[in-house]
Amino acid sequence: MKKIIAYIILTCFTYQFTQAQVNYKEEIEVSGMNNRYVAQNKSTQWTLGYRIQILSTTDRRKMNDVVKNFETKFPEYEAVWTYEAPNYKVRVGAFRTRIEAEKLKMILREVYFSAFPVKDNKIEPIEYL
Repeated sequence: MKKIIAYIILTCFTYQFTQAQVNYKEEIEVSGMNNRYVAQNKSTQWTLGYRIQILSTTDRRKMNDVVKNFETKFPEYEAVWTYEAPNYKVRVGAFRTRIEAEKLKMILREVYFSAFPVKDNKIEPIEYL
């Protein structure tokens, strides 16, 4: 019984001394730099990532057909097309790393033989799969 009481008292004292408080003073320059960094990141609406390009053509009708066909076959992925004169490019998915994009490429290669991953710096963070 005495051992139990001694253990409880010892535990209470140990717990009391482990409750420490840490105070720090941040330099004004560091605080200002941190605030600028946060403001810049909040204003950035695009991030760098990868998509799978399944088509590059000069024919707009062919591009529209491929987008519709893709969306019916793979409704879980979004198809995005861009125009870079003189080509229309159809890209699908949105991934943070190339390895993630390669996984989708292997699936798409059965239907779209020329599919390959490309860097894309116009990906909204909400688009990532």
